[in-house]
Amino acid sequence: MMEAWRLSGDHGLEPLAAGVVLAHPEAEWPARLQNEARKARDFALFRNVQLLALLAEIQGALDGAGIPWLALKGPVFTGQYVGDLGLRTSSDLDVLVRPEDVPQVDRLFRGLQIASNSPVRPEDRPLGIRGHEHKYYSQSPRYLVELHWDLVWRSCYEIVDPDAAFRRAGLARLDGGAFPVLSPEDTLLYAAMHAFEHRWDRFHQLKTMDWILTGQRGWGKESLDWDFILGTAAGTGKSRVLLLGLVLARDLLHRELPAEVNARIDADPALATLARVICRNFAGTGPAGSLLRSLLFKWRVLETMRDRSNMVFSTVAARLGLLRLRPAVPAP
Repeated sequence: MMEAWRLSGDHGLEPLAAGVVLAHPEAEWPARLQNEARKARDFALFRNVQLLALLAEIQGALDGAGIPWLALKGPVFTGQYVGDLGLRTSSDLDVLVRPEDVPQVDRLFRGLQIASNSPVRPEDRPLGIRGHEHKYYSQSPRYLVELHWDLVWRSCYEIVDPDAAFRRAGLARLDGGAFPVLSPEDTLLYAAMHAFEHRWDRFHQLKTMDWILTGQRGWGKESLDWDFILGTAAGTGKSRVLLLGLVLARDLLHRELPAEVNARIDADPALATLARVICRNFAGTGPAGSLLRSLLFKWRVLETMRDRSNMVFSTVAARLGLLRLRPAVPAP
């Protein structure tokens, strides 16, 4: 029993498992497990509440300055799609702004005592590869805040255009306020790409997609726009990235999908093989822990030689430490 509990932690699902334990006391769980479940749920709830309070401060500064922004992932996602802040842990905040607003946001962050030890330079492109985020830390309590000016840092991972995402964005209405977020369709596309970028190494990535598929709490939409989702993935050459996440949700979590989605999945025989590779990742025996095997896996998923070569080049360059930003030049 405790081994299953440990695995839930390894896959980022400890609070969700805790919810199951606490919701079914009639199962007579071991006392140790019940105690661990209460601690996990309380910790997730406490951290998410603190992060939302910090995000509300950031929102006040950005809205006051008239800067468009979006909340990515984190406690807002939990409130919107999971519906219970105690069932999913967030470790940080992710805020997306437009690149031209980064210098002003940097000043606003520092005014809120959210600081970084290095200068933010979205224009830097070491080896021609753009950055997409910069790390800041709040002072008290100390939390990581990642400032994004793009959704991905390599062109091989592009699936959602940030400018278009801002136009499609809406509000997630939570008990703690209303926060601007990606549309549900963009959220699903982004989640599929984010899991792929991280090699599908933990089961919580699949559960994230499942939460999006089961409904858009706080949004008011009845269903996802599948024509848009499938068309966007195809238009960016990332259909297999999307369908890989969907076939996992269908086959492992028994999530019902539209007939058109099932037809596209069944038309690509490589998806079944790739899904089995991911299942080995979940079991700890897949390619996620090996650079070479991860590169081969991603090569098979990506559909164009341009994306494949870009992925290999940028991954190896990052592993060799060649993408570190140049040191700041002191002002004269």
